[in-house]
Amino acid sequence: MMIHVMRDGQQFGPYALEDVNTYLAQGTLLPTDQAWYEGAPDWMLLTQVPGVAAPGAPVAAAMPAAVAPAVDPMAAANPAVAAADAATVSAANQGSKKKKIMIIAGSAVGVLAIAGVLCFVYPGFLKDDAGGDGGSGGGEENGGGSGGGGDTFAAVVEPILKKSTCYNCHDGQDPEDKANRAFNLAKNDSILEDVSPGNPDDSELIARLEDAGDSMPPEGKGEMLSADDVAKIKAWIKAGAKF
Repeated sequence: MMIHVMRDGQQFGPYALEDVNTYLAQGTLLPTDQAWYEGAPDWMLLTQVPGVAAPGAPVAAAMPAAVAPAVDPMAAANPAVAAADAATVSAANQGSKKKKIMIIAGSAVGVLAIAGVLCFVYPGFLKDDAGGDGGSGGGEENGGGSGGGGDTFAAVVEPILKKSTCYNCHDGQDPEDKANRAFNLAKNDSILEDVSPGNPDDSELIARLEDAGDSMPPEGKGEMLSADDVAKIKAWIKAGAKF
């Protein structure tokens, strides 16, 4: 049980019961001091608090300044004052929560703003370019492409050419073979020799796929690609011919 003490309108404590008895015996607290503890109906004489022992000797008329307990304004003994303090603490907590929410919201807005600037300055920064720039393949094996999808060679062009008979002659299995030397589907740089990234109409590959007189595949080795398939390959070239 914690006991609040009041003398001449000034509040002290709260103190544990054993401390109150010690201070009474020392004369620091007086039997005439008012006291209140949680659950008590109202203020009462200190000696009326259950468990408080009245000293057997006269006590000092006033509390010595040197040993007077420090005032604890955050632990007011009056129940009404305590309730007001609790409201103040609650308001402070609410303010702290609002401040945290504002900080988090501000951080989120900052991240979105940075992302917006990046999208504006460099629109392709969110795209998957793990496959690298086809132009820097420099003899690197294509192997079906290293892209993860989207408008890459592996996702768009390779399935179309494999559906036809193109890989029968241009699969790169025999680098000394005439067909592979001319157009090796296993090497990015070989493919790019017949492709003008961004300009399908200036690409040798498209010319061969659309020219019935000098077509690819050659006559007798497979049917020409459909107009829809050729359009997909053109779109891949126009998008930058990525691998």
